[in-house]
Amino acid sequence: MTDKFVLRRDWLDIFFTATAEVGTYSVEFSVYAMEGIDSEGVTLWHLAGSPSYPDPTDSLDKAERYLNGAVKWDGCSDWHFDEQDRVMLHGCSRQNLVDLGDVMARCWDWAAERLPNFDGRR
Repeated sequence: MTDKFVLRRDWLDIFFTATAEVGTYSVEFSVYAMEGIDSEGVTLWHLAGSPSYPDPTDSLDKAERYLNGAVKWDGCSDWHFDEQDRVMLHGCSRQNLVDLGDVMARCWDWAAERLPNFDGRR
């Protein structure tokens, strides 16, 4: 059995951060919606459990996860929207909806990059 390791990517153009736990046959993702970028360029996310918006934190360990899922070596993926457990998914524009699909597609591409035995179909 191979030990897993965790990587992180900040996608500023779609305002999501993802962490990837890379295993032998799959990559598990946690995705966080960015709440903003402070004046020093530090990424901010929503503080987990806070009822107020905005309530930013600069600690990913304290941030509220938006969605999570996994992509397997064969390209199959499963996703769960943590945000929908709290409230309905919300987008203020069509682009917000496109970005939501894009973050899952970017995770899928990232898994394809990291898994040496990847055999998914695009």
